[in-house]
Amino acid sequence: MTPAWSQDTGKRYFFEEIGWTITLPSNFKPLDSIENAKTNERGLKAIQESNGLTVDMTQLKTLIAAHKDAYNYFNSTIRPFNSKVEGTYDSASKVVKDMMYKTFLDNIPSAKIDSVTTNETIDGVLFDKFHVTITLTGNFIMNMILLSKYYKGYDFGISYLYLDEKTKEQIELMLKNSKFKK
Repeated sequence: MTPAWSQDTGKRYFFEEIGWTITLPSNFKPLDSIENAKTNERGLKAIQESNGLTVDMTQLKTLIAAHKDAYNYFNSTIRPFNSKVEGTYDSASKVVKDMMYKTFLDNIPSAKIDSVTTNETIDGVLFDKFHVTITLTGNFIMNMILLSKYYKGYDFGISYLYLDEKTKEQIELMLKNSKFKK
């Protein structure tokens, strides 16, 4: 049986820089630039404090950020990537994953944190998939997914946080149905 939300007619977005079209489900609300900036600042502050460094995010561009509610969130960003300055994309990606894992450990010390790296293909484009599962007391489970790819000169990232299987399926169907102009 197909879930009712799979037929959802949300708003369609096209991002010229990477030739990507995605349709946001109608129960996900886009964040305005002020809300998005606050969300990014909180995350950046946590990463910097946990890892003892300063991160330059001036070239980061949010393509879209949306939330279903306070705990179920989706966003996508691009940032020019220069291998001459930053090294290989794979090594830079590993550094980001290590920093994220450490940030979760430092900020939620009572949680059990597991991670796994696999691959995910969206419309023929292969992404690195970093999945972090955060289990708190009382069996409260959060899942954070980071899909990343060096694509058309950019560090292209898609991240989402979900608490329940219905939201996971909804986000993954949205991604599966997205298209890249090749």
